[in-house]
Amino acid sequence: MLSWRRCVGKAMSASLLWLGAGQVLAHPHIWIDSYYQVNLTTPAIQTVDAYWKFDVFSSLDMLMEFDKNADGQLLGAEKATAAKAMTNLAQYQYFLRLQVDGREIQLADVQVVDVGVVDQAMTVRLGIVLPETVDLQQSTFRMGFGDRENYFALVTPDEGLIKLTGMMAETCTPAEQEADEFYMEGWVDLHCDT
Repeated sequence: MLSWRRCVGKAMSASLLWLGAGQVLAHPHIWIDSYYQVNLTTPAIQTVDAYWKFDVFSSLDMLMEFDKNADGQLLGAEKATAAKAMTNLAQYQYFLRLQVDGREIQLADVQVVDVGVVDQAMTVRLGIVLPETVDLQQSTFRMGFGDRENYFALVTPDEGLIKLTGMMAETCTPAEQEADEFYMEGWVDLHCDT
């Protein structure tokens, strides 16, 4: 089976084929609106979700690869094939950057939970399991996205880098921070009041 990058390269212009050949490019060619969602029923969390929405141009090219009946949707086997192709991005840690109290953490698990199409744009939902429970009243949880190869631009949507849900959401304060890393747009720090 072709890797996701090869599938994309096959479906997109010659510039995307360069990525399949392993060349480092000077600027991104795929833009992804990306944010995290944290469910705060308690201040102790061990899972978070990440959401992506690909730019329309890249989405249309990917749909040519995965939407076999050309109905503008991903259903059944099409959805399963697209989700499986997305798992190739695991080798890049799905561009997820997570820290607890300033230390980078290695994730216990990341699953492609869903793929779809919204307003002609491909969407992906990732389910993330942290290696340990993080108590947001005791620790600061830092989240960001970044592609060190600078091929994918992970863009913060206008609504922000994080969405909070759950009964304790109002007790927690997300603080957006500048990123020093050239391949990242920013960070968001999350801490909850006691």
